[in-house]
Amino acid sequence: MRLAVIEQQPDAPAGLLGEWAEARGHRVVTLRAPELGAGPWPDPRQFDAIAPLGAEHSVHASPDEWIAPQIDFLREAHARDVPVVGLCFGGQALAAALGGEVRPAPKPEIGWLDVEPLDGRAIAPGPWFSWHHDTFTLPPGARELARTGTCPHAFVLGRSVGLQFHPEVTPAIVEGWVRGGSATLAAHGVDGDAILARTRAGAAAHRERAFALFDAIAAAWTSVRRTAVQS
Repeated sequence: MRLAVIEQQPDAPAGLLGEWAEARGHRVVTLRAPELGAGPWPDPRQFDAIAPLGAEHSVHASPDEWIAPQIDFLREAHARDVPVVGLCFGGQALAAALGGEVRPAPKPEIGWLDVEPLDGRAIAPGPWFSWHHDTFTLPPGARELARTGTCPHAFVLGRSVGLQFHPEVTPAIVEGWVRGGSATLAAHGVDGDAILARTRAGAAAHRERAFALFDAIAAAWTSVRRTAVQS
């Protein structure tokens, strides 16, 4: 599989998603959104799947010139049956591309949290890492897969999946975010040292959980396409 990863900023790389892809024999192509800017963006049909990653930016409020073209790119990918798995900002961008709304969340969610699975065991309860101030509404026709008491955390529409949490994080990624986001943590009364301790203690289990999620999403891409072809 040729997987296009859309990196929004250098401190939010593919992490475990990249490790999973390498372990499964997939080829990762990194598209750096700020470099692509207003475009032109590539033809999504060059790729077998697309994964827009997280960002400190806001889909609905940030003025960066690469956000709207990225939403258009994701919309075209989905329309052309190239599956998208969006992670946090990427999940919000996917929701916007498919007709959902991105808006401020009732409250920020920062740290490790459990989600409520709503569709069997499609999404494990967690814990999953979260760091977001915005949320999305479900696109028309989408099925909600998981949520917290604050907002939706996962949806599926066709072969595309939007996630609000960050399955891709490694200890190094979290450590960088905690260092860089110390003022945000303090403003919201979040203990950065506690986040780091839990991240290190649960790293092996989280890696296994993330790989299982990526395996399930990739398997669904194949099964949905097979069903569509057969019907």
